[in-house]
Amino acid sequence: MRKATLLAVILLAAAAGAFAVPADVTYADGDATLKLKSGKTQDVQVGDKMNTGDTLRTGKDGLAELDQGGVTIKINSGTVFTLMEREAGGKTQTVLSMALGSIKYKYGKISGSEPQVRTNGAAAGVRGTEFTVFAGADGSTLFAVDSGQVDVESEGKTVQLTAAQGVEVPLGQPPGEVVPLHSDQIDYSKWNDDKLSAMLSDPLAAVQNIQTTLSGYVKDANDYFTLLQQYREKLADEQKKLADIRAQKGSQEGSKYADEVVNPILTQTINLGLNVRFSALAALSLRRFVGGRLYVMMKEKYIVQQDDPAYQQFLSQYAGMLSSFEGSIVPFLVQADI
Repeated sequence: MRKATLLAVILLAAAAGAFAVPADVTYADGDATLKLKSGKTQDVQVGDKMNTGDTLRTGKDGLAELDQGGVTIKINSGTVFTLMEREAGGKTQTVLSMALGSIKYKYGKISGSEPQVRTNGAAAGVRGTEFTVFAGADGSTLFAVDSGQVDVESEGKTVQLTAAQGVEVPLGQPPGEVVPLHSDQIDYSKWNDDKLSAMLSDPLAAVQNIQTTLSGYVKDANDYFTLLQQYREKLADEQKKLADIRAQKGSQEGSKYADEVVNPILTQTINLGLNVRFSALAALSLRRFVGGRLYVMMKEKYIVQQDDPAYQQFLSQYAGMLSSFEGSIVPFLVQADI
């Protein structure tokens, strides 16, 4: 029942997504690939367009630059970037989502409806012009602002950054202390290696951080889905009333009722579907790029020590996190007809 209900709404959401602002590829070099929402993968070329649901991935020597409605997005090597959408404040909002790597964002002008920037563990609202985001393989995020203002939020806490300031956000934790920082002071490779080493030194804490963040995505997905079911029932009732009005009072009265009552409910139904899907995809990114990386690293570390108590304890805790993901998130992701 859940799958069928969500499928119907996502089909509507896909139609609505046709009006989302795409990102144009203005520069590409080295190993850079584009995975379309359809599943097709192609090399990135200047002139390509990224649409909602598409993912751009750069290899060790890959670079790419995008223009997304006046926002310049400079994607460095070793980065995974996805163009997404969600509803916020009654409006559809573009989300610039990165699972790994580093990206420099530059805004040509501030309009008040800037895309949100997100990583596996943090979100940023932009009221500035230029900043860099570093997303680590352990789920940590580092923000460095060159100019303007950026509000960074995680685990219910928000900090404000201005020019020459930065903050680190560990996965599953609120933002740390705001410090003086310039983006060119950060060696992403070294910073990321340090995060991987720390994750491997305390894998149980790492799994707990993943679970904490995952729980937030699960709650959001379930809350939105509950509202989605309510709005679908409401929409079905109003559509029946609309049919009666058209039959009894004519098309003019029917059009008026559609504009004033039915269409607003339809819009909210579509938006709730977008948010269910957004939360599920965020959880999938966390599971794939953070949880999956940790699992592979631990498996390699204990390749000849499979019975080690520390490894067995990790496997037990990891299995619990995986069970939570599969039971709560996978049903929202399985949509064979899309």
